[in-house]
Amino acid sequence: MQHRAHTWVILLHTPMPSTHRLSLNLSPEEHREIAALAEASRVSKAWIGRQALIEFLERYRGREVQLPLDLRRTSSLRSEP
Repeated sequence: MQHRAHTWVILLHTPMPSTHRLSLNLSPEEHREIAALAEASRVSKAWIGRQALIEFLERYRGREVQLPLDLRRTSSLRSEP
């Protein structure tokens, strides 16, 4: 079994202590998509969730944002600077 796909993840991932846990509910479709992406990328679903959260926080850090966001309209999120 080859582990080449894991190599870049390990090199780019900074280890962090797991001191806080977040739980969320996913639709069946969201879970299937995340599970397929995790399997294809050879990373865990938790890793994908952390990356998504990190990207969200980086995008909105320092900005006043009206929450909750309408996440069904992802094209409007992508167009924001």
